[in-house]
Amino acid sequence: MAAAAAAAPPMPHLDRAASPGRRRRMSRSSNFSVHMSPFPLDQPGSDNETERTCLTDVGLANLARGCRRLEKLSLACYIGDPGLIAIGEGCKLLSNLNLRFVEGTTDEGLIALLKNCGQSLVSLGVATCAWMTDASLHAVGSHCPNLEILSLESDHTKNEGVISVAKGCRLLKTLKLQCIGAGDEALEAIGSYCSFLESLSLNNFERFTDRSLSSIANGCKHLTDLILNDCHLLTDRSLEFVARSCKKLARLKINGCQNMETAALEHIGLTVYDLPSCESSGLLELSLIYCPRIRDSAFMEVGRGCSLLRSLHLVDCSRISDDALCYIAQGCKNLTELSIRRGYEIGDKALISFAENCKSLREITLQFCERVSDAGLAAIAEGCPLRKLNLCGCQLITDNGLTAIARGCPDLVFLDISVLRLIGDMALAEIGEGCLQLKDIALSHCPEVTDVGLGHLVRGCLLLQSCQIVYCRRVSSTGVATIVSSCPKLKRLLVEEWKVSERTRRRAGPVLSFLCTGL
Repeated sequence: MAAAAAAAPPMPHLDRAASPGRRRRMSRSSNFSVHMSPFPLDQPGSDNETERTCLTDVGLANLARGCRRLEKLSLACYIGDPGLIAIGEGCKLLSNLNLRFVEGTTDEGLIALLKNCGQSLVSLGVATCAWMTDASLHAVGSHCPNLEILSLESDHTKNEGVISVAKGCRLLKTLKLQCIGAGDEALEAIGSYCSFLESLSLNNFERFTDRSLSSIANGCKHLTDLILNDCHLLTDRSLEFVARSCKKLARLKINGCQNMETAALEHIGLTVYDLPSCESSGLLELSLIYCPRIRDSAFMEVGRGCSLLRSLHLVDCSRISDDALCYIAQGCKNLTELSIRRGYEIGDKALISFAENCKSLREITLQFCERVSDAGLAAIAEGCPLRKLNLCGCQLITDNGLTAIARGCPDLVFLDISVLRLIGDMALAEIGEGCLQLKDIALSHCPEVTDVGLGHLVRGCLLLQSCQIVYCRRVSSTGVATIVSSCPKLKRLLVEEWKVSERTRRRAGPVLSFLCTGL
């Protein structure tokens, strides 16, 4: 793929950008941005001023000469050092640079670019650029004093590079690091020099300990967002340091930090909010992913101390039961979003407590929470006017539970009822009658759903934009055709290929994207 991108000629519209007339018009634009990639992006942007293509170093040099007021540049293609050097020489106002999978570039190219436009850079992202080392980070520290956002993913970066950034970029507010070769010394420098830091994300660090996070906590008093992914050497002490020092902490995500136990969250609930009410902002979002040692008792303190909590995400936390969530429901009555995946000990007791206490709940995910039944759904339908509901894999749910949701949550816009083997056409008829605002529905692996049920669904859900109906054995090409013909706003349909007839494809036109499986 990279080789093909390197050999491709510049795209026509970029050639025009290099012409004198076109160059003058684009140079007056102070908000022009370019995104270049050799492969389709997962999330196409909606900014009409963003161009998407791929080109060589020659094309990039033409772009640099024609767009001297370029402010934002994102590269995800095979570009070499000459292209980056040209950008540095031609685009002195560049403020936002993102390099990802730029495999042809070495330290030489980035260093030359930074020498020319480092003063204007506010945001820099470098990821999976195999030939870049600490030398590039030394250049960042030397030439980018105004940098506020840095995202770095590198297998070659060591302590020295991160230390150079910390000393030279003291205005950093957002820092995302994935540097296997860095350790405690690197993060201690961040804590010592980057006192304005507000958001810190540490990913796959295998060489730093509680000592590092202690330095961050002591030096970065403005920290509001902390993300710890697969930091295996961290213990409960780390969060104790953060809780005592970072009083503005609002968002906390812990993923795969297996040495953290119950005391870690207890510190957050007990300590971080021991402030006068006029000073404390309070934890707003809490996310725990694969934290097998955290038990119910931790949530007692979170419920007591974090009354402003709005969002709670729990994934693969095997020792958490209904009791933990009842503590949250009773203490965090401002909760608007609850997401639980593979909560095998969580059932109706928790849902009933949320329905009674959290009247602002709008989004609930209960993926593979196998103890949740119709009783819990009925309580939620009565107490919480939901907009988004995900029940994928909740095997005890029947048509009765979904009927309660359809009648109690008329503002529902998203519904995932995949892998529910007990639901059938009656549920879809109730949804079609009660949830007229529905835009996105997933009901794959539902063996009792038929073409008749789909007909009832789309009779009322005329705003439907996305539908997933893979492996519904009683749904035929007739049902697929019914969806396509009845939903004028439909843009995305996931279904087996053999169920989409040529007539249905023609009727759908270019607006609808079929994502077909081969089965």
